[in-house]
Amino acid sequence: MPSQQWIEQFTLDFRRVALQRMRVQPELISIAENTLTRWEAQGASKRSQAHRDAWRQLLRSGVAAIEAAVCNESERAALLRSVSPLGFILSESERSQIRQSVACA
Repeated sequence: MPSQQWIEQFTLDFRRVALQRMRVQPELISIAENTLTRWEAQGASKRSQAHRDAWRQLLRSGVAAIEAAVCNESERAALLRSVSPLGFILSESERSQIRQSVACA
């Protein structure tokens, strides 16, 4: 089972790569917003509404704001990464590459 440190590093590296992609493909921002809406339509927990609202605000503020909020080692950044609507951006192959790079670090 991966350690919490490994998981945190993976989620951080994943978000960094996803944000690079978002810079090149800004239309991914609206897809991420739609992901939040879909989660809510599917019955997402009311307890995590504040986190979804935070993500909506970040997505509307642009990639630089997202990066500042989630690409650091604070507890808040880790929490936002754990409820991120950006999972669709990278393929399984890309995720696997990140997993391998984290394992080697």
